[in-house]
Amino acid sequence: MAILVVAALLFSGASVFSFCKANYCACNHAGECDNPINHYWLASIVFSLFALACCCIALHTQNGTYLWLVLMSSCLSGAILSARKQKLKQCDQTKPTDDLLTGGIN
Repeated sequence: MAILVVAALLFSGASVFSFCKANYCACNHAGECDNPINHYWLASIVFSLFALACCCIALHTQNGTYLWLVLMSSCLSGAILSARKQKLKQCDQTKPTDDLLTGGIN
């Protein structure tokens, strides 16, 4: 039972990783990587279904579904928090627009 729950956690993490990779590719490389987006979306769905199956086999249908919801929501919330923190780091490293304009035209 514990092995199935750990497998479900790993599949949930892989599903969220694929989901984030698909969104990143769609936002930053629109039109350039249509085929990998399809593969990332497919991988996300398949890993999510494997995680659901592992949870349902380990804890039966109702409790397994609840566990799957908790696993997926915790993985997604971790990914969202990580993305926000990464975005804040990128914003701190950029120069304000006033600093760029102080050099000006001589």
